[in-house]
Amino acid sequence: MSRVHSARNKDEFNVILNALERNHGLQARWLAELTALWALRISDLLAIKTQQIDESFATGEFSIIESKTQKIKVITLTPHAIKLLSQMRELNPTAIYLFESRYGGKRRALSRKTAWRWMSQVEPDVIKWRRSCGRLGGVNLGTHSLRKSGSRLRQQAGVTLEELQQLLNHSKPETTINYLDNNEQDLVDTFVAGDRALFGSENTN
Repeated sequence: MSRVHSARNKDEFNVILNALERNHGLQARWLAELTALWALRISDLLAIKTQQIDESFATGEFSIIESKTQKIKVITLTPHAIKLLSQMRELNPTAIYLFESRYGGKRRALSRKTAWRWMSQVEPDVIKWRRSCGRLGGVNLGTHSLRKSGSRLRQQAGVTLEELQQLLNHSKPETTINYLDNNEQDLVDTFVAGDRALFGSENTN
């Protein structure tokens, strides 16, 4: 299975968010924003129930047990999160899950498969935007791209490796370093440099 990529910068992250909202509505955008903001695996985000959220408004935080690691993760409600969550609860006051599907008349958590499909459908939008900026190459997006994007953009904003390791609940810094790596994407620039080095071409399109 190919490694999924993160957004390369904040502008590209916004392209992803806007495409999700355009294709699948606000729920898709909110899912992406909270996954990146809380640095969660998609399975953990989709398991969150509205009761946890409602209780967290009074305390300013809530905790989950990560399904993969079985570690406790405490999530702080930032102003942006509070804004999103308030809108979500206002629009869906009777929802059981934070991200809920009522397919077939049954109320259940949105499926990981659906969330992954939403993300994969954004790939053409990102490629189109990259080409408009003079960047070549493809992109492989999935739900894990959101957790990676949240980490990469934090790093670009000055958050330290140690802080990111703690945020992601990684046991080793090497795991976090590998997580932030985007070798396949960065290699594209090396191919483009070949045009200039080998043939003196300035055209990257």
